[in-house]
Amino acid sequence: MASSTFELVSPFLSIYTPSRTWNGASNLLRGQTNNALVTGELLSIDSNNGVNRVLPSSNSFNNGGATDALTSPAFVYFSETGRGDIVTGGKVPVLQFGPFEADTAVFQRNASGVLVAGDDQTPLSTGDIGKPVGIVAVRHPSKFASAAAAVGVGGDFSADSTKDLVIPGLGILSTTQLQGGCFVVGYISAIIGSGTNMKVRILFGL
Repeated sequence: MASSTFELVSPFLSIYTPSRTWNGASNLLRGQTNNALVTGELLSIDSNNGVNRVLPSSNSFNNGGATDALTSPAFVYFSETGRGDIVTGGKVPVLQFGPFEADTAVFQRNASGVLVAGDDQTPLSTGDIGKPVGIVAVRHPSKFASAAAAVGVGGDFSADSTKDLVIPGLGILSTTQLQGGCFVVGYISAIIGSGTNMKVRILFGL
């Protein structure tokens, strides 16, 4: 099963995919806004056992700082074609338990659309295969040029007028983040494609 931003490699039926109540703004859920939910973004479970879009507290692009990644779990939003319950019932399907593999474009990238490593500047490469990934702030995978484009490496995007196009996605975790208890979503198993069309194959749930 695939979308332009997220493609399962593992069989869908082998993955536990509950539908959880969406507790964010309804226009994000129904695709009525520029920053609607993106298949492959990471949604956090809230105190009501629903899900919401949550960014790290630093409000900065990840460059390895302790607060640049979430310490609590978040799970992949995965919208299959024809899921009417998303609009009518406010339910959001998430890939909650693995292990499973998938190719994702919802990964840390610069304003030019190039996927980057955990320092927010070095282009992602095959040398990053095997590294752990966590939940960080990322530019929208298809609207990256309009997503806090003026914010520099590791910069704070909280005052940027286009911060609504910054979403929770995946990025490489630093030693500091691992030691600080940041949640490990999975590990990079392959790099697919090149340029702005590059995707990252992740082994989730280990």
